[in-house]
Amino acid sequence: MNNDIEKDFNLGGSIERALSGDYQLKAGDVLKEAWQHTIKHFLSFSPAIMMLIVLQLAIFYIALKLQLGNPGIILDAILAPETSDPGIFSAIMVANFSYEVISAPIYAGISLMAMSHVAGLSTKSRHISKGLQYTVPVILATLFSLLLQGVAGMIFPLLSLYLSLAFSNSILLICEKQVPPMQSLLLSLRAVNKKILALAAIYSLIMIMFVVGMMFYGLGLIFVLPFFFHVKGIVYRNMFGIKLKIIASERPKDEDDNDNNSQVFNA
Repeated sequence: MNNDIEKDFNLGGSIERALSGDYQLKAGDVLKEAWQHTIKHFLSFSPAIMMLIVLQLAIFYIALKLQLGNPGIILDAILAPETSDPGIFSAIMVANFSYEVISAPIYAGISLMAMSHVAGLSTKSRHISKGLQYTVPVILATLFSLLLQGVAGMIFPLLSLYLSLAFSNSILLICEKQVPPMQSLLLSLRAVNKKILALAAIYSLIMIMFVVGMMFYGLGLIFVLPFFFHVKGIVYRNMFGIKLKIIASERPKDEDDNDNNSQVFNA
């Protein structure tokens, strides 16, 4: 007989609280907690991060090769700008667009892993595939987000940065709350606007960390990337909350010395 008792609960904020601005988002606390999760889950989380980087680099290279034939001409253009082909810049833009859209489901899987960490759960590298079940909505949201950012960037560059920040929670809204793609972008934008200064401060510091990480031959990104994903998870938790499920199993004493064994799962 199955005597399991299940109970759902919400950790952190909610959609209603996010839209009203009724949530805490102190930059210092967010960054400190993100660093703690980064250190705690570094060994188990790093392989998934490396998979994403390898996939994105492969997509970027293939996209360049299909357009330019020989991606090596980019290096030639850097060494001799006066002889460069004007089409190189557009080829790089298309390649960048391609890897972000195509790798979006894997990016979503890593975002879900980081979200689980900030909810107190452990993950394994295979959980990177969790985002694949949301492939179509995640790709659509990423596609619309990049298109809007591109148009905004042609009007005013800082507007593109703002939209990048405003849409930063859309992927997790799709995967964790099953919100439709366009609605996820709108919900994220409305919630971010309530704490825009605090979020701008947090992500500005992360941008600086990315630059510093690149200065050390990219080795610093080993820590910056998982840190970035954990920051996203904490921000999402505080804004929209994370739905969890407690499953309490009552077993006979001859099966287990403990009458009640409780486990917490991400719902």
